[in-house]
Amino acid sequence: MPAAIGNRTVTAMTTASPTPDATAVHELRGQLEGTLATPADAGYDALRASWNLTFEQRPALVVEAADGDDVVAALGFAHEQQLPVAVQSTGHGTGVACDGGLLLRTGRLTQVEVDPVLRIARIGAGARWTDVLPLTAAHGLAPLLGFNPHVGVVGYTLGGGLGWLARRHGLAVDSVRALDVVLPDATHLRVTAAAEPDLFWALRGGASAFGVVVALELELIETPELFGGMVLYPGARAAEAIAAYADWAATAPEEVTSSVAVVRFPPLPEVPEPLRGLTAVSIAACVQRDAAAAEALLAPLRTLGAPLAGSFRPLLPEDLGTIAMDPVDPMPAAGHAEVVATLTPELQALLAETAEGERPLVIAELRHLGGALARAGADAGPIPRPAGEFLFHAETVVPPGPAGAAAHAELARLAQALAPHVAGPPLPSFLGELETGPERLEQAFPAATRARLGRLKARYDPDERFRFGRPVPRGWAG
Repeated sequence: MPAAIGNRTVTAMTTASPTPDATAVHELRGQLEGTLATPADAGYDALRASWNLTFEQRPALVVEAADGDDVVAALGFAHEQQLPVAVQSTGHGTGVACDGGLLLRTGRLTQVEVDPVLRIARIGAGARWTDVLPLTAAHGLAPLLGFNPHVGVVGYTLGGGLGWLARRHGLAVDSVRALDVVLPDATHLRVTAAAEPDLFWALRGGASAFGVVVALELELIETPELFGGMVLYPGARAAEAIAAYADWAATAPEEVTSSVAVVRFPPLPEVPEPLRGLTAVSIAACVQRDAAAAEALLAPLRTLGAPLAGSFRPLLPEDLGTIAMDPVDPMPAAGHAEVVATLTPELQALLAETAEGERPLVIAELRHLGGALARAGADAGPIPRPAGEFLFHAETVVPPGPAGAAAHAELARLAQALAPHVAGPPLPSFLGELETGPERLEQAFPAATRARLGRLKARYDPDERFRFGRPVPRGWAG
């Protein structure tokens, strides 16, 4: 069970951050093509904001880099001023908030280049999948994108990268072939398995703890034939629908990535009228086969009576982000996830229970793992392959006041119920943003992996300049 459900003020810092010299700040401002903001500047609040609105980080200054040279200048300044540094692109995955340090925003580094011969895409630190997909599609190629195309490519990928193509092709992090990195001392390196093997290993799972990834290169796959979508059934039929999904998923080939979820649609105008304010059971799937074969595979999921909504259809890679209907706009959110061994009757009942009564959860779901996700390559990085067949994941909105407290309590209750079913470490990219205390972070990596990460932290970031986000402490070295 995590150490700190709903604990949003966790800090990995052991000493207070020094106050940067005002003259040095002025000089840095003059060196940058991008933007620098201090608490005295009008743009400060907008630049310090994260996607998760529960975080109220207050850095000493924010640098929004316009290019790689700005990143080098900012880290050189932080090194001279002995300031801790946090890196933020889209603002997802904030983790430990950047209070008193330098917040480096990389969202303007959106350059994307595709080499169709080598099947490689070079992607800037601020690019989202929506920036990448049109360029890869033009060459009949696709990346291993995630469930939500609006998140940043670099953060998603280096946190593991679990998406709709995963059971056939594995985690997105395994497709990384090279990284451009600026280290804490402002050294700029091109990192590959051959040129910098230790750092290449560490970055693919612990990136924001070792430096700033300015760009990465990903191996692309030939665009597969895709078919899928989502079907919604009434929440009152949750137990029946979940049981039917469990039977179906038990024999699904690895060309199928799927999920079953209890979704509570808010009573908001932007939600279509048939679903507004309802609780539903969602069964979603992506099949990497031709339409006829996919239709046959998905047929059992259509035998549960009249659905509330949804359909299965031919898809393009750019359509994959429409399946899960993940939120795009910033919100105050909290979540919890665990890898579980298999979809037991007890776990089916736990998921079905979330459809009952009035509960603060927005979604509780089981995502099917296995297949290629269980097979680590010889050059795998720190992220362990999932030891179980499913990921149990829940998200909620946590507004201020009693409603937020109730949402945190519901997550804590769910975490306690999941504890006996946990099968191995959680996936780092699914660590709840509000549960980033040391004990929870340690759970994401086996002991030998933590020790190696700690040794590399001492080598590449001896002053623990990168101590925010999801930090790797030097103490892991033992």
